[in-house]
Amino acid sequence: MVGKPVEFLSPERSRQLVELAERARTRLAQIGGRPVEYDATTLQLLDEWIDRESAPSQSLQVMWAAFLGEIFRRRHGGEWILHQGDGNQLAVLCPTEVGGVHRVDVTWHIARRIASGMAHSLALFYLREAALLRCPRDF
Repeated sequence: MVGKPVEFLSPERSRQLVELAERARTRLAQIGGRPVEYDATTLQLLDEWIDRESAPSQSLQVMWAAFLGEIFRRRHGGEWILHQGDGNQLAVLCPTEVGGVHRVDVTWHIARRIASGMAHSLALFYLREAALLRCPRDF
């Protein structure tokens, strides 16, 4: 589950991530040719956007992580954190349905998606993590 130390982000830093997520949402709407929401279906568009970028900048990767994290934060009542396991990585700490918490490592998964391609689809990642939030035990 949480394991290594985490740091909850300040309201200001959380607001900055929301702004980045909004910028990503605007771009995703342009890519898809329709308005998009913070939901799993939009992650298919994010997967397409990632595939279009041959060498995404660090700032673009943070924007993608902000969008992915905002989906979990909004849909599952999570809070932005820095996970201090392998460096400071953005994550969202979400409550589980049985009263525990589960860390969703969004920065790590964005990097994995970029490195490994569609084998690590963000849409599938979302479905798996959402299922873990409903599990009867913490992971």
